[in-house]
Amino acid sequence: HSRGNHESFRIIIARSIELSRRFLDSRVRALEVDRHKSDLRDVGIYYWRRQALDVLDNAVRGSGVSGVEPVPILGNPEWLDSAILRRFQWTGIVAEGKRCHTNKVPCHTDLEKRFADFLDNAKDVVRYFKNERFGFSVTYYEGNRPRQYYPDFILGVREADGREVMWLAETKGEPRPNTALKTQAAQLWCEKMSRTAYGQWRYLFVPQRKFEVAIQRGVRSLVELAQALVVPSPEPQLLLISLEDARVRREAFKTLLPLYSLKVAAGYFGNSEVADPESWVEVEGIGKLDERMFVCRAIGRSMEPTIRDGDYAVFRAMPAGTRQGKIVLAQYRGPADPDTGGAFTVKRYSSEKRETDKGKWRHTRIVLSPINPEYTPIIITDNTLEEFAIIAEFVAVLRSPLS
Repeated sequence: HSRGNHESFRIIIARSIELSRRFLDSRVRALEVDRHKSDLRDVGIYYWRRQALDVLDNAVRGSGVSGVEPVPILGNPEWLDSAILRRFQWTGIVAEGKRCHTNKVPCHTDLEKRFADFLDNAKDVVRYFKNERFGFSVTYYEGNRPRQYYPDFILGVREADGREVMWLAETKGEPRPNTALKTQAAQLWCEKMSRTAYGQWRYLFVPQRKFEVAIQRGVRSLVELAQALVVPSPEPQLLLISLEDARVRREAFKTLLPLYSLKVAAGYFGNSEVADPESWVEVEGIGKLDERMFVCRAIGRSMEPTIRDGDYAVFRAMPAGTRQGKIVLAQYRGPADPDTGGAFTVKRYSSEKRETDKGKWRHTRIVLSPINPEYTPIIITDNTLEEFAIIAEFVAVLRSPLS
């Protein structure tokens, strides 16, 4: 090399090192996983270094060169026009597609079908298109090689001010190693497209678990779904307070509730056994408290996703009114519950009754059902009803304990 070329090469290397250092300082952070905190130096391990380089590569290539703003190439036809799509047969899963450009929505997974069904009923979705055999893709780089990412859906959404915004949407059951690269590339594509004459574009990544939770909470529009996926709904918070804390005397059952184990709570509220709470809990976000309320830490997975293993759950003892369809803490005589290991359980209650000769109603069968389909119901029959008791009714979950 000539001296000039050598000097240019040295400058490029120096700038690359500086860029890498700035990238590590501003974009890379150590995470704590299962109480084990990683170290930034772990980026030197090949597996992580390769992923970090891919992220940096996509960012550099997407930024263009000095003074030049790169924009998406729309190709021919210039607009994303589904009129060019030819008729094809589909033997997989299909959704109705009330607002889709095709008469049916071709889906690869049940999650895609459920998302299409959601779009058909979302109050702000004007139209949508399943990107199947259409060919629309976004370029990203992995291992220094260009690859193509095909987002699942293209949407037209009407916002509150009447403006129509286009969205790319991707559903995913389990993230893969290159999912973050695809997401970054799609977000960058939407940012660039929004600076052209083709309107505003946004990207939505839809993980299955969060999508299911959002639907359970009653999300009814795409904008609401986007907010729920990015900023989760606030959960009631709690703070554990020791028994000796002076606040207990002043704020018991006003802002504080007692914390028991499930077993102790079943004995205390069911059989009037003497028991002191493990601690007290500062509770917010579930309304007015009363002296029949208490907190227990859930055991097992039978009530997922409503109540997860380890969740702090609020109950109300001696519930009034019908229990049909409600989640309860129950005590019974029979085989030990596989979650709790004892003759007490948290399940959804349902019962069958018959009228006696005296015109009164008597339970003949009680079913305590899990939400998680991997578990089987507990059935209380006529000959064991006398040994069955409902201890308390489920009120809410406090998922963010601060101890």
